Amino acid sequence: MMADVNDNDLKQDVADEGQQAEDRGEATMANWAEVEGAAPFSFTPGEIVEGVVVGITNEGVAIDIGAKYEGLVSRAEFAATEELPAIDSKLEVAVMRIDEENGVVRLSKRRADFQRVWNDLEEKARTGGIVDAMVTDRVKGGLRVDVGVPGFVPASQVGTRDVRSLERFVGRSLRLKVLEADRRSKKVILSHRVVVEEERERRREETLSKLEEGAVVEGKVRNLTSYGAFIDLGGVDGLLHVSEMSWSRIKDPSEVLHVGETIQVTVLEIDREKDKISLSLRQILPDPWKEAARKLRPGQLVQARITRVVRTGAFALLKDADIEGFIPVSEMSSRRISDPSELLKPGQEVDLKIMDIRIEARRMTLSLQAAEQERERQEYQDYMATQERATVTLGDRFGALLKQVGNAEPQTEAAAKLDTPASGADGQEGADAPEAPPAAGDAAGGDQSPTEA
Repeated sequence: MMADVNDNDLKQDVADEGQQAEDRGEATMANWAEVEGAAPFSFTPGEIVEGVVVGITNEGVAIDIGAKYEGLVSRAEFAATEELPAIDSKLEVAVMRIDEENGVVRLSKRRADFQRVWNDLEEKARTGGIVDAMVTDRVKGGLRVDVGVPGFVPASQVGTRDVRSLERFVGRSLRLKVLEADRRSKKVILSHRVVVEEERERRREETLSKLEEGAVVEGKVRNLTSYGAFIDLGGVDGLLHVSEMSWSRIKDPSEVLHVGETIQVTVLEIDREKDKISLSLRQILPDPWKEAARKLRPGQLVQARITRVVRTGAFALLKDADIEGFIPVSEMSSRRISDPSELLKPGQEVDLKIMDIRIEARRMTLSLQAAEQERERQEYQDYMATQERATVTLGDRFGALLKQVGNAEPQTEAAAKLDTPASGADGQEGADAPEAPPAAGDAAGGDQSPTEA
């Protein structure tokens, strides 16, 4: 370490440095330190100190660190001129070694940066601190990141979900928690998953404090299952059961939703002890049963599509009402049916008759048999109406003709009787005499009408 010196020796050294500096045209410690009353100062190799930039030469950057020695950072540590610090700016440097023979303290900015990074990493490892780092490479078992020194994120610590394709993280900046920092072995282990989980827990607590039953909230579809969908409400998931996705029956949630979609839902129930939240989508959708109350009546014929066939009957979705009704097996046919699938299949479109509808209970009974009977009755009525029109038309026509013929014959006989006395007195002449011609109108009407007919 440094040898002890008295004030006179220190003053002489400073004076000599000043003269040498003037000869070289460089700035030295003699130009920027008052030496009156100065005392020797001790440094520990590896110690980080803050100094002031007092000069820049081809050899390096002169730093005032408050000692009798000149502090110098090699210019090689600055890759470009733009990286050189400005005069009078402050700079943290590490003490590398003390050159007592030449009166120079060798300093390093890189070493100071390196030491500062490790000091910071070790502190964060103790306190659970978080750093932002760029992913530089995908390596075996995880990711390599730059935290000032090389760091490693194991694959199991990358995220909470699918981590099979780690290449997608390369070039991205991640928030990482320092799990371990070992300066000797130069090993830094970090975790992104822990940060995600902690932030999610924080958001979960915030979300739960704001949620209340009956509230309409916005969420993102995180996952779909056979029985429903999990909706991320902001750090906490709620379950949207398939029965609450629509007023009509849904076979698969993918018919209505897709992963990543943002939707609005109603909070049905919050169970804080079991950490469960029940949601509903249909509660904020128009109720088709209310519309059905205005449009549908018992006895009405409707078109529907068979959605399900069960042992006791079949469910059918009305085409224009978007509600389901039930067809009991007894309403399917006049003959005995042991299995409803003998007549109906899912997806089949049929005509049905509404037998009963209860809006409050959201129940509707439909009949296939009654619809067929109604259709047959309507066809018979249409047929009879056609026959009725045809019979009346022919009867009217032939009845008029027959009436005309009947009217014409009596008129001819009467005319003959009137003409007979005018013939011979004995009646013989009347018999032999030609008959008087009938009136023009009567003859024509009586003889021509049948012919025309």
